[in-house]
Amino acid sequence: MLINTVVQNEAERNEKMIRDYERLIAELPKGSLICRKNEYYYLKYREDGRMVDKYIGKDEAVIEELRSKLELRRHYAEMLAALKKERRAIKKVLEGLR
Repeated sequence: MLINTVVQNEAERNEKMIRDYERLIAELPKGSLICRKNEYYYLKYREDGRMVDKYIGKDEAVIEELRSKLELRRHYAEMLAALKKERRAIKKVLEGLR
């Protein structure tokens, strides 16, 4: 059936995109930027179940680059969540076609 083929192709595309987004997210830094006394910045994130504060410094270029990477990671995470929701819908459609 044509519909079954189209839905199956969509499922394959969805799985590929999920893998791609997971790979992209893994390459980007996680956490959030924290500003402390005298405008010193730290990257705060969780590692092995504990909170870590990594010193970043005052360099505006480094801070802006890190800020943009964190924002990109958040965007990718939102897209990944949408793709996973779409995957659940595709599974329901495929189960209904069988």
